[in-house]
Amino acid sequence: MRRLLLPLAALVAVLAVPAGASAYTLGVSDQQASTFTNPLFKPLHLKAARYIAPYDLMESPIDLQKFTDWYLGAKLQHQRVLVAFEHSRQPSKVRHLPSVSEYTAELKKFKKAFPGVKEISVWNEVNRCQSASDPAGQPTCGKEKRLAEYYSAVRKVYRSKATIVALDVLDQQNVDKAISVIKKFLKYAHPKPKILGFHNYTDTNRLSETRTKKVLKAWSGDIWLTETGGIVRLGRSFPYSTSRAAKALGCMFTTAKLSSRIKRLYIYQFNGEPKGARFDAGLIGPSNDKRPGYTVVLKKQARACHR
Repeated sequence: MRRLLLPLAALVAVLAVPAGASAYTLGVSDQQASTFTNPLFKPLHLKAARYIAPYDLMESPIDLQKFTDWYLGAKLQHQRVLVAFEHSRQPSKVRHLPSVSEYTAELKKFKKAFPGVKEISVWNEVNRCQSASDPAGQPTCGKEKRLAEYYSAVRKVYRSKATIVALDVLDQQNVDKAISVIKKFLKYAHPKPKILGFHNYTDTNRLSETRTKKVLKAWSGDIWLTETGGIVRLGRSFPYSTSRAAKALGCMFTTAKLSSRIKRLYIYQFNGEPKGARFDAGLIGPSNDKRPGYTVVLKKQARACHR
């Protein structure tokens, strides 16, 4: 009788889980070491932290010190650390797309210096393009084959001892462009990658799930929402509003439950900016004041994604 009851109990437990329910790890993407010493951080019970570093981090003493301070703070708070690489911060190299050998050499230096980092994102926001007049963005646009080669380089350097976010894309208003990048990358990437990093700011802040659903169809593996959150201000597109950002954060929690393949959610960001800043998505203000979005995250208050 006992043998019959145990499988029956397991079946009941499975049936009790709502369709599409997802158990994901909640974390933060923020560049400031002070995040982890702030008394307001610990009550959020975040388990993972993401840092965006230049691919040539080991060649820049200033960037290296900033990351080292951040990393030590994250480890003190027992965070699972994900490091995402991107373009160089050195003025003469901001637009430089490194060769595979350059990328590999820098990756080896990083691994030797920080052997405790076991989660690597190959390149941040690969489809956010640089323009002739503005270097903001990445030199990786249209370079899906090179990105697949970087992915192979990470696999070789870490020899299956790291979890790899193979591709990291921004949704943008027309998500079909991001999906095109994903499909092109998959043609070159071998073996088949397991994890996609996706920044669904457009969906979250327009209280929509459309773009995220399309990406879920385009990528059969796991998806980590490596940057998402409530935008307080973004130029003219989103005038300053902490209440609107709080609503977006509620939608964010709902979107993360769309699929059991959504395994991580990184909120960008913990620290807010002064009111005149072009971009601000902080949970707290520059005076260490709790914004409405902080309470949403503290209570994990999901809300429907509609206006």
